[in-house]
Amino acid sequence: MAVKTNRHVMDLSTEVLTTFPNGGVVVVFNCIDRTTADFARIFSSAMFFAKQGKRVVLTPKINVPYKNPTYDKIYGTLRGTPYYGKCPDFQVDGVWYEHEGFTGNNPKRSFRNMCSHGLQQSERLVIEDCGLTHSYMIRSLLGRIERNEHIKEVWLRTEKDLCLLFKSRKPMTQSSAPESTNP
Repeated sequence: MAVKTNRHVMDLSTEVLTTFPNGGVVVVFNCIDRTTADFARIFSSAMFFAKQGKRVVLTPKINVPYKNPTYDKIYGTLRGTPYYGKCPDFQVDGVWYEHEGFTGNNPKRSFRNMCSHGLQQSERLVIEDCGLTHSYMIRSLLGRIERNEHIKEVWLRTEKDLCLLFKSRKPMTQSSAPESTNP
């Protein structure tokens, strides 16, 4: 299904790229450029979740979301959240995730930037391994939570796999601090 936006036609059809016997599936919108390095990293993350039997949908970037009639068709579940108007990279069983990569040779700055940019898109992140220790990254995430940033999950993507770095297991209240996992 093609929808005409102000400047071009966006192909909103989808394609199943991979299926697994346990019901896991990776679906991608055909308007996504599959030749980029960013797509390869996002697809790798999607495969990790799909192998667990989850339905993963890779979603396109939409310019000027508030003026684009296709935005609500794809990202309508974000309405009423701080992320409405943003374009997270993918959904896992209906839950939004943002992938963040890094550039540069300063790991601490790279980690900080991945978190800052990613948390503008979703409270669940998949970040690239920038060489920092898990304990350093978890301390940094807990500091962000103390400053009232909303973080539910952070996955660390290595060349081989994804590793759960942090997951909040309690409702976010003033009296409860999230738990973390240290793999």
